[in-house]
Amino acid sequence: MKRLWAALAGLVLAFGVMTSAVLAENPTKLKIAGILSAGKEAPWETSFVSSMDRIIAAKPHGLEIEVNYTENVYDNAEQVFRTYAETGEYDILFGDTAYADAIEKLKDEFPNIMFVMSGSGNRGMGGNAYWVFVHAHEPAFVMGQLAGKLTKSNVVGTVSTFPAEDTNDQINAFFAGAKEANPAVKQKITYIQSWYDPAKSNEATSAQIAAGADMIYQMSGAFEVCEQKEIGCFGNYVDMSSFAPKSIVASAIVKWDPHINWIVDEWWKVKAEGGKFDAPKEPKWFSWKDGSGDIALNKAWASKIPADIQKLVDDTIAAIKSGAKTVALNLNEVKSD
Repeated sequence: MKRLWAALAGLVLAFGVMTSAVLAENPTKLKIAGILSAGKEAPWETSFVSSMDRIIAAKPHGLEIEVNYTENVYDNAEQVFRTYAETGEYDILFGDTAYADAIEKLKDEFPNIMFVMSGSGNRGMGGNAYWVFVHAHEPAFVMGQLAGKLTKSNVVGTVSTFPAEDTNDQINAFFAGAKEANPAVKQKITYIQSWYDPAKSNEATSAQIAAGADMIYQMSGAFEVCEQKEIGCFGNYVDMSSFAPKSIVASAIVKWDPHINWIVDEWWKVKAEGGKFDAPKEPKWFSWKDGSGDIALNKAWASKIPADIQKLVDDTIAAIKSGAKTVALNLNEVKSD
């Protein structure tokens, strides 16, 4: 009997040691490199950094998360990714845009690192190359409803950068919202064929105003003409009202939180539970009801919005967030009426 109890005690002790060893293997720290295509003050990058700050504060899985950024990366992306990877200090290299070419060259060389790319211009590679897509089409739809109801000319416009999937999604939804709210709306679209060119943007905005547009989704980031003409304009990615307090009606807010949480969860599963990276070939994206967006109404415009229009907006937001209303994800290039 003594031998039996001794054997059982030994098993319990061994199990305890094994359990402790397993628990000890769970990571407590996570180090991320944020590889940004522009400076942190740019709206897209600001949305990314703000979301990352919230994730750091939330400490998913109890992790102490450190994030270091390199800004204004694009043409030299491969070298930036490689520099981070070769330090051996980083767990996730998180790029905020189309870095598929750079990641494809490096991912097999560094199989223990998770590489992340975002948006259009990428392709699914699987393995340790993860692809997220941040769609802001749902808040854009609600802004379209505002534009459709507030327009006096029934001409609603958009000035955008390129006809890329992650701009087309918002433009199509914006016009769909405008026409649902006001079937008489005619749409105008101008792509300035540049990610940032204030002169071209202002020229396109002036041309649309001359064509009758009095509500414009200004996706190319220049609001000077909007302010001068005192028409209604809309911003995206972050609350743009401080840039154009007289003209900004509302902004579609991008929140990366669910995407970053998903990436951290995928990393955790591999590092804490065993296995290997196995990224899906299709991009992963989350809807507004999952926390991937919002709309910021400019307080200066709040008093100008009639109660029935505000109710329409509030009801639509509630329906989208509950899943009762679906906003189609349309990635096709947009044409003017």
